[in-house]
Amino acid sequence: MTIVPSSRVGPREVYRSPYMVLRHDVTRRLVIATRTSVPYPSIDTLRETFVEMETAIGYVSRPRTMMLIDARPAPPRNDPDFEAEFGRLRKYFLRDFQKIATLVQTAVGILQVTRQVRTDERPVGVFTDPSEALAYLGVTMEPERVEVRL
Repeated sequence: MTIVPSSRVGPREVYRSPYMVLRHDVTRRLVIATRTSVPYPSIDTLRETFVEMETAIGYVSRPRTMMLIDARPAPPRNDPDFEAEFGRLRKYFLRDFQKIATLVQTAVGILQVTRQVRTDERPVGVFTDPSEALAYLGVTMEPERVEVRL
């Protein structure tokens, strides 16, 4: 785990693990969470990752910040125990963010994320196009800046 302070110039990496990369753009009031293609080996590893991410962005004012989740690289996984724990962790992690958008690869991904977030009782935009996700969040930024080197 690496935690690095954020800067005021564009999205800066504040956390990296084999499973997730978090970047914070202070100026745009945006956190970008990118899921890597590395599968979680266990539910315990999933929990540890969420604890580390929570620590990494503990300084962020969520009510004043947007969240963009880039789930496009994520390996598919839908076993019931994993989904239940992921749902619980996701709901807590995303609490209080001003607005949330999720990027997925396919129409099937849109259906899966829409089903998952329905239980969160808050609106989440789900998109396959980074430009549309940024527009939904009201963030002006070149779509290619959403990409991160994994």
